[in-house]
Amino acid sequence: MNKGIKTLWGISEVGFFMMSSMETMFLVFFLTNVALLPLPIVGAITGFSALADAVSAIVAGIVIDKVTFKNGKYRPWLLICPPFVSFFFVFCFTKIGGDVTAGIIIGIGYILSHFIWNICWTANRNMIQVISRDPQDRAWLSSRIGVGSNIGKIMNSLVVPLMTSAMLGVMSGVTAYTVMAIVFVCIFMICYFIHYGITKGYDTTESTGKAITFKQIGKSLVNNGQLLAFFLHDAIRQIAFIGIGSLTSYYCVVVLGDQKKATPLLVMFYIGAVIGGFLAPSVVKKIGTKKTNLLGVIGWGVCQALVLVVPDNVIIIGALLLIGQIFFGMSYGLTVGMYAACGSYGEWKNGESPNGLIMAFCSLGVKVAVALRGVAITAFLGLIKYDPLAAITPETQSHIKSMYGFFPVIFIIVSLVPYIFYKLDDKRLREMEAEIAARKSAE
Repeated sequence: MNKGIKTLWGISEVGFFMMSSMETMFLVFFLTNVALLPLPIVGAITGFSALADAVSAIVAGIVIDKVTFKNGKYRPWLLICPPFVSFFFVFCFTKIGGDVTAGIIIGIGYILSHFIWNICWTANRNMIQVISRDPQDRAWLSSRIGVGSNIGKIMNSLVVPLMTSAMLGVMSGVTAYTVMAIVFVCIFMICYFIHYGITKGYDTTESTGKAITFKQIGKSLVNNGQLLAFFLHDAIRQIAFIGIGSLTSYYCVVVLGDQKKATPLLVMFYIGAVIGGFLAPSVVKKIGTKKTNLLGVIGWGVCQALVLVVPDNVIIIGALLLIGQIFFGMSYGLTVGMYAACGSYGEWKNGESPNGLIMAFCSLGVKVAVALRGVAITAFLGLIKYDPLAAITPETQSHIKSMYGFFPVIFIIVSLVPYIFYKLDDKRLREMEAEIAARKSAE
């Protein structure tokens, strides 16, 4: 790995999450309170677009597998996609024409920006197996992706709201949000262009192979049980991870009595994940990737379970979230590398591997988790008969506290079931990589 990669790898995620946070934090508010679109149109935009986004994640992986450029297979997307993502993303924060026209333009901007960013997001992660096929190198590269993601989330919690408030103090209405979208897409483009620059020479047609057929794609997916096992494990644990972010607001309002305490708790949460990401490569060197991932998930589950028995104090809860995310940060930071390992397994077993599509499952896992998170939290709230308009009682506080502890732990435990069937340790991966290299050399 060159000096640029060792220094700046992972910065793409900082820019990406700063841009995407503009959407997750403000899009619905913008549609209803700023653009003043009717609720049926807002519902159509958010509902249909979310479904299209999930489908486009898979389509993006297939596009990457089917297209090979003269100067590489994955790296060119890091240069081609960001300007188009930025162009269409800005339309999500505009109001052009009447309500129906504006809704159509925003919906098209949402779908196309997500489809194109799914391509560059997936291609960016596939660069890991181009840079190095060694499991420890992949662990390092993967962990830096995780670190960048969580730094971006910290920026979401602190910088994005402040910048938006400052912009609204200078401008008003739709214009303020349009300008903010332009600022964030520029940051996104710069960060992705940096990744393009530091990976020069690592992605060539010779190193990444030719486009594969649909028959080869189907055969590789059907015969890759390791991918299915890890995808289920990843998607289920992500429900717990994303769910904590949503449940923290309920915990702070009902149990701690102050919604403002959610911000420091979530900052501690993401700082822990950053620390865990930095620690992951060192732990991998001692016990391997597979065991490090298991240690991280179990350690996180234990810390989250302790929420049930410790005093309801923001410092104590913050410390538990911090320590829990140090554990999970080690696990989360290895995610991309473990999907890449599934790609290597598919190549070893089937002769070809749709690496773009396999890495797209990394994105699909998050989208599935986001959707199921909402369903699961709603079900929990219904189970405890939560009423936001009712007076807060000790019983309500007890129920929300139990929910804050039990909800993540249940999904953490369930995620370990499919992980039992994941068999790719570092020793076996090195053996497979050697066989793949020998096969290619013979050809």
